[in-house]
Amino acid sequence: MDSLSGKTSGLKSLLISSNYYPPDVGGISQYMSSMVSALGPDRVCCLTGVRAQVDQQKKIPAAGVYRRPLAFAKPKYIQAVGWAAAVAEIVVRERPHAVQLATLYDGPFGLWMRKWMRMPYVVYAHGNEVLDAIRSDWDGPRRAIRNADCVLANSRFTAGLLKQVGVESERIEIVHPGCDVARFQPSAVSDDVRKAILGRHAQGKIILTVGRLVPRKGHDVMIRALPRVLKDIPDACYLIVGSGPAKPMLEELTFSMGVHGNVIFLENVGDAELPSIYGMCDVFVMPSRANLKACDVEGFGIVYLEANACGKPVIAGRSGGIADAVIDGETGLLVPPDSPETLAESVCQVLTHKEYAERLGQQGRERAIREFSWDAIADHVDRIMIAVASGKYGPARNS
Repeated sequence: MDSLSGKTSGLKSLLISSNYYPPDVGGISQYMSSMVSALGPDRVCCLTGVRAQVDQQKKIPAAGVYRRPLAFAKPKYIQAVGWAAAVAEIVVRERPHAVQLATLYDGPFGLWMRKWMRMPYVVYAHGNEVLDAIRSDWDGPRRAIRNADCVLANSRFTAGLLKQVGVESERIEIVHPGCDVARFQPSAVSDDVRKAILGRHAQGKIILTVGRLVPRKGHDVMIRALPRVLKDIPDACYLIVGSGPAKPMLEELTFSMGVHGNVIFLENVGDAELPSIYGMCDVFVMPSRANLKACDVEGFGIVYLEANACGKPVIAGRSGGIADAVIDGETGLLVPPDSPETLAESVCQVLTHKEYAERLGQQGRERAIREFSWDAIADHVDRIMIAVASGKYGPARNS
């Protein structure tokens, strides 16, 4: 969190995010950091157990962000001391009136704040952790989320999972993640940058995926679809940005499918470089699939918004909460997540029809600006927090 808005509603809340906050990478950490930045120090402060990077420790700490690892440490007696000290400091300095929890795994802290500090709490729900709570033998997460004053689901799909856990419909609000539409916007990429990353493919059609290399993301489906794409578009190249445990399997698959020369793996890409990466592609593809038994699902998919905000058409798997991120036929295409044939047809359709691709990208950009700016998302959360603090939702029935 470097830049903070100056908006104020007269109500300040405390966001507790024990494990998800930069420099930790990932969608939830990005979500929480962006929310803190958009709400600003007059409307939120944050308590996290994530330490700052070594080169940031000498800098002035971000306003309203309290990095207190001892508050979430083990064993429990150390955590108890660290937690009490952190809460006392924040209550005196910030005077929050309500609590936000980054995930339901922070639920015990919400229950504690309600019991001892008389503060209502809300929980952000992302998808996988709710599936985990449904299947877990431990009732702790379910009890914490059922007792929340309000639960903020990132999609309609996640809202449906919450009802399965036993959260009452009137306590569920859908709050989509936002997108920095000023940072992610259409922009030209220099030939030198394209050549440095793409090499001999610099002038070809670029298919892009940005995401952790895990089975859920569907990189393998795009690799299996690539031979069919290359028949129609010989200069196509698949750029895979990210790292993860599936990389060896994916590399081996490129050889077995005979497409190794048309696939580029790119790791260690910083946030500052992402807009240029999106700017290189002709279509963004991530055919994410759901494995509900393994509690592995795409609850929303911020990367689709980022690509759209950069004016790029997107192709996504029809699974989980992705239908909230991608409007089929308007901002992109939704395809069966395990059909390389259908994916190949959709990729060829986009890459060979320039006006169609541009229309999808433009409509995606317009929607991102209209519905997903962080200021709009933060104002939505602010209104919910005011309602929670005023007792609109009332005490949870399961408490």
